[in-house]
Amino acid sequence: MKRLSIVLLIGISFMTMEANTLSEHRTKRLVIKIWHQHREVPVSIPIEAILDENSIEVRFLEHVDKQVIFQVKDQQGNIMFQDVIVTPNEAEVYKIDLKGYKVGHYEFFYIEGNMPLIGEFEIEHSIH
Repeated sequence: MKRLSIVLLIGISFMTMEANTLSEHRTKRLVIKIWHQHREVPVSIPIEAILDENSIEVRFLEHVDKQVIFQVKDQQGNIMFQDVIVTPNEAEVYKIDLKGYKVGHYEFFYIEGNMPLIGEFEIEHSIH
């Protein structure tokens, strides 16, 4: 059987929701991609990542008993943010502050073991 590298695109495409009709407050769900070798077993995505105007909020959708790493990289591959979470808590919302980030394309990495999950996002206006 020939092994092929594949990309699984799981999740709903970017979804924009208005908080209310009087506000311009918008959020976007990051589409998480899994890069791995072909497998017979489906791979679940244990997180939901929401891009807000000033931050990324990460929620765990299932119990994770391993250390995980959150990273944000710019389009040149520079690590702009990194945090190691030794014991992830399902009840907690993890917030990544995007203040000071310039306009551009970024990638959010969730690393658990040897399989990184990647979500891409754009910053359209400088965040102060």
